[in-house]
Amino acid sequence: MSRTTAITNTGVSVGTGDTAILPLDQGRRELTIVNDGANVVYLALGATAAANSGIRLAAGASYTTNLWEGTVRGIAPAGATNVTVCVY
Repeated sequence: MSRTTAITNTGVSVGTGDTAILPLDQGRRELTIVNDGANVVYLALGATAAANSGIRLAAGASYTTNLWEGTVRGIAPAGATNVTVCVY
């Protein structure tokens, strides 16, 4: 299994329903997700995102891991908000 060497920066609009943020990537070394919006975002690792469940990102908060290679999904129950994503 080869590791990803390229860095990818992107933005995702997380909606009020379950939203895909990142797909499975078995070569992923690290990911950082930053909540750029005003609404809380909940992240789900390898599962469907649900309000008040998973990793809670308040406005301006971030989540970083170098252990997770699976899917990442999100939900912003109070209203759509943008997150920025950096992956390598």
